[in-house]
Amino acid sequence: MTITLYHCHEARSMRVLWLLNELGLEFRLQVMPFTELRSEQYLAIHPLARVPALQDGDLILYESGAICQYLCETYSPERMGRPVGHPERPQWLQWLHYAETLAVHGASLVQQHLVIYDPQLRSATVQKLERKRLEKGLELLNNHLQHQDYLLQGGFSTVDIAVGYSIHLAQYFTDIKQFPQLNEYYQALKQRPAFIVSMPVAGDDEIIFRRSFYGESVM
Repeated sequence: MTITLYHCHEARSMRVLWLLNELGLEFRLQVMPFTELRSEQYLAIHPLARVPALQDGDLILYESGAICQYLCETYSPERMGRPVGHPERPQWLQWLHYAETLAVHGASLVQQHLVIYDPQLRSATVQKLERKRLEKGLELLNNHLQHQDYLLQGGFSTVDIAVGYSIHLAQYFTDIKQFPQLNEYYQALKQRPAFIVSMPVAGDDEIIFRRSFYGESVM
């Protein structure tokens, strides 16, 4: 076993964990307590003290999109990836990176609701703006999914994992039921065994999300 994933529950590292489970690869999962992210040992792996970080032999990567692309091209180029020359390759790359178009707004809302401890420093304007931007990104997906089950016509792939995680993050900050096709898509993704085993279970420590935040005012 050469692969180690450094992970925090429901953080961006969930993309990588979900993909590893879909691929059926053997790997070691290291769940990182938030207090250990800035340890000297972990900073030697990820200098920014964030997750994910993936170690495969002597190789270390720490961008979730890059890790997903690396795992696909190394271990499953045809099934979960789309190799160079494949007609769906351009769209595969687009959706892989579109996942961060959504997640960046989710990350801003995480900061507003969870990271900023002082209620006086939280901004109702920032929360409203980021939620609206997030919803515009979800609306685009909803329209795209009107006549297909997955992002690519060729079927389920890593881009559904990458974007699916971003939707998972978004549903803590907006009601995704306002986007019927997208909600149906997300509910189907949630039923996948690899998604289920990638979620924290009751009793796990260091859980980021214990409730939804949409519909509330600045705390």
